Amino acid sequence: MGIGFRQTSLSVVAVVILLGASGCSSAPITGVSSQASTPTSSSDPVPAPIETVEPEAAATSAFEDQLPLTGQFVAQWADTAGSVEITRHRDGTVWATLADFSTGASPNLRLYLNEGKLVKNGDGAWATDSGTNYEIAPVQASGSSQEIQIPGSQYMTEIRSVTILDYTSPDFMNFGSAPLT
Repeated sequence: MGIGFRQTSLSVVAVVILLGASGCSSAPITGVSSQASTPTSSSDPVPAPIETVEPEAAATSAFEDQLPLTGQFVAQWADTAGSVEITRHRDGTVWATLADFSTGASPNLRLYLNEGKLVKNGDGAWATDSGTNYEIAPVQASGSSQEIQIPGSQYMTEIRSVTILDYTSPDFMNFGSAPLT
């Protein structure tokens, strides 16, 4: 068994020496382009230049196309005052800022964005006319200023109003809303 191994090892060494002597090696060739080329004759057409394709700009949602939006709060179920401004920050995120905001006390107030416009109903009360409502985040009943990030803005439809909702069962009352322009 020892003789067979020695003969195989000598054969492998001999092949490696022959390949090295014949010019086969794995060393990189310098000064040659890494792009494959095809020989052409004078009758071959000149290949068209390669076009650079720019990546598409990120599409914006109908909501983001509206920005910036502003509005003044009106009272619904509770005295509500202040303003809202919705803008896009330089990093691409969208934020709602409540300024000089105050409303009724509740441990569970939430900001909603509404597709529907803010209108007065037949009873003279403020209401949104129709559409989807997006629950955004909890808010504080009062404060000089609150800034709330709006996640998922890149998927939203047009927004026409915001609502501060008391998310307390069983009534879930709208404390105040703001039409947006």
